[in-house]
Amino acid sequence: MNANNSDSVIRITKEEATSSHVDDLLKRQMSLRGDPGVTRDRGRRWYYQSWLILGIVGTLGALLAWAIIEPYFDDLLYLQGPITALDLSSDLPRQLTEDQEKLDRRFPIGGTVTLSGEQIFMLHSAKLINADGTRQRLALDGLKVGDSIGVYVEYLSGRDRSLALGKFVVRSPGPQSPSRAKMTLDHLHARKQAAGLLFFAIVAGLIGLFIGAADGTICRLPRRALLSGVIGLLVGFVGGLISGIAANVVYGPLNALAMKMSSDSFSSLSTFGFVVQMIGRSLAWGLAGMAMGLGQGVALRSKRLLIYGLLGGVVGGLLGGMLFDPIDLILLGPDKPSAHWSRLIGLAMIGLSVGVMIGVVEFLARDAWLRMTQGPLTGKEFLLFKDVMSIGSSPRSDIYLFNDPQVGEHHAIMRAVGDECEIEARQSTQPVLLNNRPHQRARLRHGDNVTIGRTSFVFQRRKG
Repeated sequence: MNANNSDSVIRITKEEATSSHVDDLLKRQMSLRGDPGVTRDRGRRWYYQSWLILGIVGTLGALLAWAIIEPYFDDLLYLQGPITALDLSSDLPRQLTEDQEKLDRRFPIGGTVTLSGEQIFMLHSAKLINADGTRQRLALDGLKVGDSIGVYVEYLSGRDRSLALGKFVVRSPGPQSPSRAKMTLDHLHARKQAAGLLFFAIVAGLIGLFIGAADGTICRLPRRALLSGVIGLLVGFVGGLISGIAANVVYGPLNALAMKMSSDSFSSLSTFGFVVQMIGRSLAWGLAGMAMGLGQGVALRSKRLLIYGLLGGVVGGLLGGMLFDPIDLILLGPDKPSAHWSRLIGLAMIGLSVGVMIGVVEFLARDAWLRMTQGPLTGKEFLLFKDVMSIGSSPRSDIYLFNDPQVGEHHAIMRAVGDECEIEARQSTQPVLLNNRPHQRARLRHGDNVTIGRTSFVFQRRKG
């Protein structure tokens, strides 16, 4: 304030009148009078936090992907039937192209069994799975022609011939469906290859679907949820297919290097081999995660949401991929015919990690947002993700205020002006209340209370 001593007139400049200090004094005075909506702030609701919601839906998407893929993805191919031939003196065929001495050392053979027309070379280390799930060393001389068994095999496909290496045997297995019983090892291997090719695409697509549709579902915007979800599915699937190919290029050599760290391809990995495999899988899932969080950003044409989804997906994929192998090999153990349970937990961790990290990146990088302090979604934060955002009762609004008859269809717009934000009422008959005062257009400051109809928000900016 500038005081003129000659005429005792107090003059206030425009800068002083519009300063944040004046607003702070007004808020303090209104608070002392007990006016509602000034200092009362119900805070963030834990169940509306973006990282939590996206983590949950990302996990659900990953679990659905696992349920779709798992029936067609076999770690070891399974074949069952009566033994039609048994030879305890057989060795690996000599016409294999790989160095025979090296191959014999990696895969010591105890004999062969033939069932359903397929010859299977049984490893010396093959194990018998008992009815109670326990395992013991398989005694090949305990088998005889005519016994009905099931065999889990590692199938090595080659140009000259394929090789089936038996690792686990099940005595007196249960019945199979006729269609499944007719499938040969070649058919099973082809099905596994197709499932492996689509693995990344299906996981990325379904995680993208659930993450993309999450915000629209919570805000009761079915059109936005459908649009963002479908785009998330398509972008995730196509991106997962492309990144899956790149991931295999990255993971394949590292996995082969990890396997060389063990005495044979079936034994436990050495510590160095285990670390190499973890790095390879983490990089692979980091590439696949790039496509999982892009749906909402593409659908809403928001560069900010696109960047948040991209960064969060990559970091989440890296983290989830890093946790996959410790879950599989440490918690559940390497000596099992199928890794379906570890794959279930591993994919759930990837979905959780991707969703949580997208939410965390959004939280750390956001510039301005509105938090609803009174209304149907009290506690939810609405990120200002575009330069111009609409607020109203229309489902096409960027911030949809439902179940409030006092809110107009196109009530107000939020606009970014340089580094600042302002709000403008669309109709003179439907003003916006800023700190309990009607305004047609006003610049927003951190902590301002915005009331539209019966719904109140607090405007917040990132400090600094």
